[in-house]
Amino acid sequence: MQRTELLSKTVSLEDLNHLIDTGHVFVTPFGLNRQCYIVVNHKPFMVIATDVSIRGVQLSGAWYTWEDLQAMGGVYDSEFEALKAIAGGA
Repeated sequence: MQRTELLSKTVSLEDLNHLIDTGHVFVTPFGLNRQCYIVVNHKPFMVIATDVSIRGVQLSGAWYTWEDLQAMGGVYDSEFEALKAIAGGA
């Protein structure tokens, strides 16, 4: 049986390159069950990243596509980054 596994430092470079070549490795901008901030109506709101996929992210139980989040004003690691984006510094 195959299952999802966390990559570790014990993965050989050859195996890592194979995973990259076959499309099995992705970089996610947020860890699961971590807080992040979305911008709604020019105000930051704290949400929890409950799931991350290739096409979107689930924030506090609601799914958003990456394009929807970009149109709303973005999603950020910290409240400071969200406020900076609102002020035009990002």
